[in-house]
Amino acid sequence: MARLKYFLRSALHSLQRASFVCQNCGADDRTVVDRKYLVTQLNRCGGCGLLYRTPVDTAADNVAFYNEDYEQGFTTELPDDVRLAEMLANDFADTEKDYGYYITVLEALGIAPGMAVFDYGCSWGYGSYQLRRHGYEVVATEVSRSRGGFAAEKLGVRLFDDFDALAPGHDLYGHFDAFFSAHVIEHVPAPQRVFDVAHAMLKDGGVFVAFTPNGSESCRRANPDWHKLWGEVHPNFVDEAFLRRSFAHSPRVFGSSPVDPALLASFAACDHELAVNDLAGTELVFATRKRSEHGGW
Repeated sequence: MARLKYFLRSALHSLQRASFVCQNCGADDRTVVDRKYLVTQLNRCGGCGLLYRTPVDTAADNVAFYNEDYEQGFTTELPDDVRLAEMLANDFADTEKDYGYYITVLEALGIAPGMAVFDYGCSWGYGSYQLRRHGYEVVATEVSRSRGGFAAEKLGVRLFDDFDALAPGHDLYGHFDAFFSAHVIEHVPAPQRVFDVAHAMLKDGGVFVAFTPNGSESCRRANPDWHKLWGEVHPNFVDEAFLRRSFAHSPRVFGSSPVDPALLASFAACDHELAVNDLAGTELVFATRKRSEHGGW
């Protein structure tokens, strides 16, 4: 039923020219990279370089989907009190949401316990909880009201989503050592909006860290089923070409999981770009550092 609903919505939107415009930059210039379900396409934007799905969803469709229809197993299923207590007792070990690897990457990038981390898209709080348990100061956001409410009530996650209020003088403006997202920016209509928020929230020298499904050409060559990674749930497909254009003036590092943490240590001295492996894996790892000497990325 959900797939049929998606197909019908896409078919209806395909009749509207506005449904083919890149929501990230507003450009109406694209090259088709892949197709499926007759009416949906993956496009490379000629403006910003993003790989994005058309027909695009409206902002209202996007919010409604992640509040009403989005189901992704452990990511979205709210555990009962008994199951939650078991996971907390084991700090989520042996679950698919064990953040041990992500924490190792953060530490290798110089984000040590005690530093402030903003968790962008915390779902029901499993990651924010583990980051806090590891010693980080954590604030988070979540588009789903039910999952965000669970994170706040059951796991004590501090939530913040009034990004329009961010300005010099706000207590979270320029407050964070790291802006972290794990499989989130591929969901949002306009990743550039996330990048702008991150820039406002990070201290000078702060690090933006993102894990996403890997849209790189290397991954597409190595994985015949790569086209399954974009669609209704993932309206964007993030790769190094898009990120290079978005962060053209900032030091940056690329890899695909699993990355060797020892190779990330040199990022502290990197002033342009560091590649730690061949990007063939299905999870893209990306980090960039906010420079103090200019006003943008």
